[in-house]
Amino acid sequence: MSITINKRHFVLAIFLFSVFVHAWCLRAATTNFLERKHRTSSFALTDGEETMLPYFTGETSTCLYTVYFLGDSPKERSFWDVYNKAGFWKGKDNERPHLYTKDIERHIKTAIKQYNIYAIALNKSMIKSNSKGDFTPNADAQYTTFQLKEGKWTSVDSFNVMQSPTNTAKYLLKLLNKTNPTNTQLLGDSLVSTHNFVQRVNTTCAENASGCILEKLKINYYQLYSNTPSMFFCLDESHKIKFKSYRTINSIEEHIKTYALLLTNNVLSDSMLCYEYYNNAGTLSCYEKLYYVDIRKRKIWTVCLTYDVESIEAADAEIYIIDLNRGCFRRENN
Repeated sequence: MSITINKRHFVLAIFLFSVFVHAWCLRAATTNFLERKHRTSSFALTDGEETMLPYFTGETSTCLYTVYFLGDSPKERSFWDVYNKAGFWKGKDNERPHLYTKDIERHIKTAIKQYNIYAIALNKSMIKSNSKGDFTPNADAQYTTFQLKEGKWTSVDSFNVMQSPTNTAKYLLKLLNKTNPTNTQLLGDSLVSTHNFVQRVNTTCAENASGCILEKLKINYYQLYSNTPSMFFCLDESHKIKFKSYRTINSIEEHIKTYALLLTNNVLSDSMLCYEYYNNAGTLSCYEKLYYVDIRKRKIWTVCLTYDVESIEAADAEIYIIDLNRGCFRRENN
């Protein structure tokens, strides 16, 4: 008895099978990335990149992967720099890194709480090998990036082989910022940066008006900063913005000030007041300064609001450039 297989159904079956295999690989591998029995290399350091990262490779029956260790701070990341005389290479020959695999692993184990751990995995069904045992990914190969969070591996990104990052540290650093919900809130609300935000506040939030534009804000600045947090957001490998808040409160007034501190190689280079809230029950006066940080454009918008009993008035927006070359905040067009 012959069996006839519809071509469309066959292609669909193959597709579903590949999806199943890919899913199985990722599900199985998520518990094995750090297991020593699956390692195919000793600890080493990435080569040819500005920021060197400790890593090792691994393999399961269905997956190939690389585990990377990204330092939490610029200081920890620079520990591996060959030019850091007080770092890992002190007293070592940086031309012979293979001699120090145990030292790399020992430091990682000792300082593990200072590292974010990532694994980039590839399904074996998406590669082709040659007679020498080397392999190359298929043109449609899809990598998946995992991050170890609270003892569990979580998928945080994926990319096609054609979009493979050329700078691993930079890619993982951006991913760390992107997947940190607190950092996302620190950037403020993009609505503040729109060209007609001030005009819309003054028209929709005026006395007897309806549909105040401020009701569309997704970030509650007061709630975010009323607990005086001290947090930071990385701009690149050498620069970060640290948000530092100060709060004073008594029976009559409450005052919150939040400064954006620009740090270059972990050293303060400039600061600016980006958020402020003031409320005085005695004088019935209240004002608030909102902001938005656009990392890609390297700009900060600030808008001051004055609250009245029946209305809200916005002053003209101020725009600042985050000048990483000069290590400062400067007014646009200045």
